[in-house]
Amino acid sequence: MLAAMLSVLSYRDETGWKPVEDLRAVSEIVQTPGTVVWASADVGDLSKDDIATISDEFGLHPLAVEDAMHTRQRPKFETYDAHLFAVMHQIDETEGQFEAAQLACFIGQRWVITLHEGAQRTVDEALRRMRRMRKQPDQGPSFIMHALLDSIVDEYERKADQLEDEIERFEEMILTDPAAELQSRLYSLKQRIARLRRYCIPGERVLAAVVDNRSGMTTERTAALFRDVHDHLLRIIDQIKNVDDLTNAVIDLQRAHRDAALNQVIKRLTGWAAIIAVPTFIASVYGMNFDLVPPEGAIGSFYGVIGVMLVTSALLYRMFKRRDWL
Repeated sequence: MLAAMLSVLSYRDETGWKPVEDLRAVSEIVQTPGTVVWASADVGDLSKDDIATISDEFGLHPLAVEDAMHTRQRPKFETYDAHLFAVMHQIDETEGQFEAAQLACFIGQRWVITLHEGAQRTVDEALRRMRRMRKQPDQGPSFIMHALLDSIVDEYERKADQLEDEIERFEEMILTDPAAELQSRLYSLKQRIARLRRYCIPGERVLAAVVDNRSGMTTERTAALFRDVHDHLLRIIDQIKNVDDLTNAVIDLQRAHRDAALNQVIKRLTGWAAIIAVPTFIASVYGMNFDLVPPEGAIGSFYGVIGVMLVTSALLYRMFKRRDWL
């Protein structure tokens, strides 16, 4: 008997998508012509015995099952003798960072099994889209995969738009106030860009493999749909690259402002140091223990040295001021 935590739906043209209450009947339903079965479950709700039962019932390849249970896989699309296997990821935002939730899909002739890690939102959204297309005949496994991939890619686009809006706000803030404290927020943004790119780029290779159709997964009806999703993801990857470039430009702009401010401080310190150094030098020479001209003890020599100090300091101050060092 299949695992009780497995949610199973069956589809026929005349009835649409219906839940399967008696899981013992799944094997018989799968063999019925014109019927498609879609089963899904969270791997956290399944025991080892449950996984073994599902694997035996549908003839799943052990390596694919292992990848489905170890939920830190990269996006992939693989072909086995009895079924196809695809791994995709839902992106969630947790405490200001992007976290991935894995979806592993086994695709047979008239069935799809989705084992995921907290990605029920994508499964539910895909089911809503499938039900909206109930007038579309022959909603086979390729339609299910299209609904899942399209839901995921649409979510990627929303995340990319969010990042683009955020970096544009940061750009306006920097141009208005170059001294604005944005280092931690820019670093957080770079982290999210890297995480989204980590799943979009391999995901594009998955869709390219589906579009190429060497596995025979797509039908005449779904080929155009998969091409549209693939093109959509390519645009998102370009958008992520543009956001990353703009983020680097904002970081460089802020860094250039800080370097200019530091150079200004160094110039001022250097100017004042030069002004102070000249009278210090004169005073040190005047105070050495040997006779000077005019003779030692003459009051005129004191005032003469003070005058030289003031004049040289004033000349240095005027020169540095003209050069904007002070």
